[in-house]
Amino acid sequence: MRILITGATGQIGRWLLHTLAPNPGLELVLALRRPQPQLDSLRAWLAARHMQPAATLRALPFDLDHPDRAARLVKEAQPDMLVHLAARFAWGLSPQQAWRANGLTSLALLRALNHQAPQARFLHVSGFMLQHRAHLARLGLDETGQTKDWPAVYRRAGGYEASKLQAHVEMRALAAALAHPLLVLHPATVAGHSVEGELPDHAALYQLCRQLLKGRLGALPGTPAHRLPLVAVDHVARFIAALVQDPQQRGGDYLLMDPASPPVPVLAQQLAQALGRPAPRRHLPIPLLRLLLKGLPGLARWSGSHPESLDFLVRDVAFDTAPAERLAAGWGLAHPPLEQVLAATARHVRERELRR
Repeated sequence: MRILITGATGQIGRWLLHTLAPNPGLELVLALRRPQPQLDSLRAWLAARHMQPAATLRALPFDLDHPDRAARLVKEAQPDMLVHLAARFAWGLSPQQAWRANGLTSLALLRALNHQAPQARFLHVSGFMLQHRAHLARLGLDETGQTKDWPAVYRRAGGYEASKLQAHVEMRALAAALAHPLLVLHPATVAGHSVEGELPDHAALYQLCRQLLKGRLGALPGTPAHRLPLVAVDHVARFIAALVQDPQQRGGDYLLMDPASPPVPVLAQQLAQALGRPAPRRHLPIPLLRLLLKGLPGLARWSGSHPESLDFLVRDVAFDTAPAERLAAGWGLAHPPLEQVLAATARHVRERELRR
């Protein structure tokens, strides 16, 4: 089985590779901006974890900012399945930057796959806020995610989140028009690995740990009822790996979220305890914090926070994780204990920051 993976160097991509690599029946084709150096780096990352791949690994050139190269990539790879993890993530992206990388490229990959390998499956990784109906309504989207004013959505949500929302809507429409089944995964905020705790510096949970470690978090955002929905990266990787290797799974939407995700004060307390730091007790209303971050750029740089990131804090939302939980149970998968995940994540951040 030949699997084409975009975003293999990212947080989820690395652990997916780690999960799939022991399988000798797989050929993993990695779409990379710098194929040979990045493939060598991934091999070294696997070797550091005592992983000698039994699967065949090879790399092909690809760049998210060039959707016109999608057809060539698919033609060279000839995959049985395409796992599209890659996305341009950054706060403050322009609508044009975000839509080209996260929207046009996703659509180009689906068109190319449907044309060149119509029986191949497509897995698109999106985000959990698409399941937050009240949030969509605040942005001006209806129940199906449709709107007549995407520029307004980009102004309200920012380039990254708006482009992911629009990409989901248009990918769904294109898949229906092509009659090509589409698997969509909606992970919550991705925490570190349940043992290693590894996660990238730009991750929301990394920045929260960093603020606690440096004593820069004087108050918690939102109210005691707000929470940051979480999922361990190794659970996401195992779920995707199981989807990949289950040929019966050809279409559907799956929300991955640990039901044990605590309210923000409990989350901060657990992380602070693991870091050996006190946790703040005061709260700052999100509208006020958003205003401060927009008005004081120095505060955003100092704190590691950004106004766009505040949308991922939610309250009074009943997310439907049942379809994903049923599949996971059938495969024998379960979320690792979240307290263990948070402790490992905090240790990783502390050790990385101490080395700087």
